Formats: sequence, structure tokens, C-alpha cells
Amino acid sequence: MHTHFVPDDSARERAIYQALMAVDEVAAAVQAHLIEEHGASHERAAIEDSSTHSLKLLQQARERLGEGLRTIEADKIGGADGISLRT
Repeated sequence: MHTHFVPDDSARERAIYQALMAVDEVAAAVQAHLIEEHGASHERAAIEDSSTHSLKLLQQARERLGEGLRTIEADKIGGADGISLRT
């Protein structure tokens, strides 16, 4: 017999929060790698190389992640367990 678990709204929001935070951490690590190892920067935007293009895409993705976190009021969710949110 298969039972189907239906999470309540707070559990669903917590799962979304955790997923968004994990994706943001991965994006932050890749962003740091592009800057440190490949010299990607906004100043080099005129020289559109692959690392600078990737940096722009990561920044757009992180902005969207931030919007998603604000939508689910992540400061309230994260504050409950002591997780601090970056600005």
C-alpha cells in the first residue's frame, strides 16, 4: 500500500526556502570561481568573453532567487532557525 504525504503550507515553504538557498549557494560559488580564476568582471563587459557572459547569467539567476526568497518571506523562515540571509 502506498501512502501519499501532503505537506502543509509551512513545510512546503520551508522546502522551497531550502532549495532556493542551496541553489543560491551553488551560484555564489560558481560566481566567485569566475571572478577569482577567470577574471570575469563587470568592467570587462566590453570584452564579452565566456566567463563575463557566465557571470552576467549567474547574477541574473541570483536576482531571481532573491525575488523568490522574498516572495516566500524567507527572512521569517530563516530567522526561525538562525540561518542568516545575505543581502
